[in-house]
Amino acid sequence: HQLHSNIKPEDRVFYFTSCGWMMWNWLVSSLASGATLMLYDGCPEGEILWQYAEAEKITHFGTSAKYIDNLQKTVCRPKDSYDLTALRMILSTGSPLTPEGFDYVYEAIKADLCLASISGGADIVSCFALG
Repeated sequence: HQLHSNIKPEDRVFYFTSCGWMMWNWLVSSLASGATLMLYDGCPEGEILWQYAEAEKITHFGTSAKYIDNLQKTVCRPKDSYDLTALRMILSTGSPLTPEGFDYVYEAIKADLCLASISGGADIVSCFALG
């Protein structure tokens, strides 16, 4: 976490996941870096996750490539509506993030952050490739 995602004790780490997905284990292990976990229980309808990111000053936002693709299709532009100053990193997994997804994140969410399309596996409950 510290090497690949630059997670520090003052960080607020969010990953939209259920406890049945291996990303739950990744998220919970952020506690070893002293970070605060940010949890959300429910269906992420509309722009609720961006409202949450702004209100709670989330520094690391994790989600699926499909979620980013859906945002792009609905022409959602979080940077126009939310203060995402605290956000330093977006992590995407579940499937590879398309080149258009990268362009979308930097154009519509935030230009000055690290966007990492990470890859892992349930069989090892870990990641093969990180930021």
